[in-house]
Amino acid sequence: MISAGTQQHRLVNFWYWHLLYWLSYLLLKYTHLAVLVPLQNEAVWPYLCIYSLLTLINILLTGLLGRHELLQQRPLLQQLKRLLLALLPLWLVLVLLRQYLVMQYASDMAHDSASPLKYFLAFPLVLLPLAGWLAVFMLIKTNQLHYAGVLQQQQLAKQARQARLKVLRYQLNPHFMFNTLNALNALIVQRSGQAAEQLIQHLSTYLRHSLKNQQDEFIPLQQELDALSAYMAIQQVRFGERLQLCWQLPPQLPALRFPPLLLQPLAENAIQYSVAEIAGNICLQISLQLQDGYLQITLAQQGADAGAGWPDAQQPLNLINLSERLQLLFGNAAALNLSHSASGFYGRLRIATEALDDSRT
Repeated sequence: MISAGTQQHRLVNFWYWHLLYWLSYLLLKYTHLAVLVPLQNEAVWPYLCIYSLLTLINILLTGLLGRHELLQQRPLLQQLKRLLLALLPLWLVLVLLRQYLVMQYASDMAHDSASPLKYFLAFPLVLLPLAGWLAVFMLIKTNQLHYAGVLQQQQLAKQARQARLKVLRYQLNPHFMFNTLNALNALIVQRSGQAAEQLIQHLSTYLRHSLKNQQDEFIPLQQELDALSAYMAIQQVRFGERLQLCWQLPPQLPALRFPPLLLQPLAENAIQYSVAEIAGNICLQISLQLQDGYLQITLAQQGADAGAGWPDAQQPLNLINLSERLQLLFGNAAALNLSHSASGFYGRLRIATEALDDSRT
């Protein structure tokens, strides 16, 4: 289905080249007549008027024909056949009209014995400009079909990309919900009403953030950090004093827009590998800074080795999805550094601020 805007653009483009072709033809004909006719000791102006009239007829009739055919979705060969069938009678009519006008108003050939030959020569004189217009139209139509194909491919690629991004973004870890509900149940059993109420508020904030941002649109960075804060607050309820959070944020956050739920996989694995599987107290550092045109967000256990790499044969699925999502969103403008060792989990996300600024448009 062709949109109204696309149709309008195609028609404007067609009329531009259509008028340019016929006016260029008329200018060329004027120049030719101005040189040739005086050599035959004949007046120039009748020929100029005749060819002006013929060109005007061509502009109107081929313009209406081209406008109608341009918006039809037909193969090029079928399009060419239809145009030839339509232009053939026009060609014959214009030959008759041209020769009649020339013989009546511009020349004394009416009683010339050579007039049949002159009459026959009128066929190619009328045919050539029509053939040229047909060639121009077919070029416009070919370009239109090619452009439509490119747009369709881009649209399909965009839809596939958006679908893949949604799949990657909505993979909420079910263990998080189970653990949160278990923590809430424990608080209720312990009759810790205030703590249970705070946990419900944090969970509500986080889930509202997850459900609200269902379109492929970026959000203010502050909203993503608020969701991260709610997630971490829930984890503090689960692990109590064992989990200490050290936030290192600038006094004023940069006015950037950010993909929703991009920090969740880092937070999940920071908890999984720094608290859930390790006994004792853990200090988890969460930092954000601007450096050399990049926004850098780090979630890591205090003292973790940033260059230790990942010892397992395969990283967790949510971290693989995070890497793929970054590639789809930013390409080479983003980088993800992950490591897991005896010193703890380390995750650093680095995105060019220019790419985040472009997300405003």
